[in-house]
Amino acid sequence: MNTVLKRILITIIGVPLMLGIIFFLDHFNFLALMIVVAAFTILGSYELKGLISGGISTDLHIPPWLTFFILLASYSEIFYFPELPLLMITSILLISVICVMEIFSGHVDNFNGSVSRLTSHIFILFYPSIFVTFIIWISSLEHASWFLMLVFLLIFTNDVFAYIFGMLLGGSSRNLLKASPKKSLVGFIGGLLMTIIIGYTYLLVIPDINQKENLFAFGILFFIISITANIGDLVVSVIKRSVHVKDSGSLIPGRGGILDTMDSIVFSVPFFYLYILLFIQV
Repeated sequence: MNTVLKRILITIIGVPLMLGIIFFLDHFNFLALMIVVAAFTILGSYELKGLISGGISTDLHIPPWLTFFILLASYSEIFYFPELPLLMITSILLISVICVMEIFSGHVDNFNGSVSRLTSHIFILFYPSIFVTFIIWISSLEHASWFLMLVFLLIFTNDVFAYIFGMLLGGSSRNLLKASPKKSLVGFIGGLLMTIIIGYTYLLVIPDINQKENLFAFGILFFIISITANIGDLVVSVIKRSVHVKDSGSLIPGRGGILDTMDSIVFSVPFFYLYILLFIQV
């Protein structure tokens, strides 16, 4: 099975699976979804550590599973302890631990690698986890199930159709960005148009969030998500290119690693939540 079919098949399986988790396992404030998100985030952080370790000349000792506490703090603060700034407290503690560790261990190379270790450790723990916490914020909105499904649908639509249009018609419009030479202008436009079309189609069949007075605002949202999804993909491409690897891993057939699968989601969900909060009446 070639890469295109694998990619499409994973999407065909992934979207209904995500739909089932969101709509049928929504107990305890979408706890099942949060467990899946936490697992993907931790695995993505492990892949990120592997990539970064290949690009610097110093050892990284921070365990990526600590990202779990960032997600747990966000979930607990949003749904159970809104009066406590748990995410802020957790973030300060984790950064403090990283800094203290370097004070006592940096002497192994006379502190020559301290800047690389400090910045790498912080990046590993907080990207993608701090971005992914916005999935939890989306789940706190009114009509959360419909909005969660919408954001995943928009991102997957953009990804799949950008890939299909780029493969079929994008040959002459590639090499626009050095970070990812195979990406094409045709692919970008195809993904953008299909994201807008699928987005409006979704609104037509979901009366709970179909607000006629906000149709133009939703159109801007669809445009923004297409843009941010591509940026997220390019950010990971830059990281991979810096260490001369094609994929972040090999766990997902046709897509590569967990980080390859999450890249668009990581960068898009904060913009989705903030836009809904600021410009869409919910």
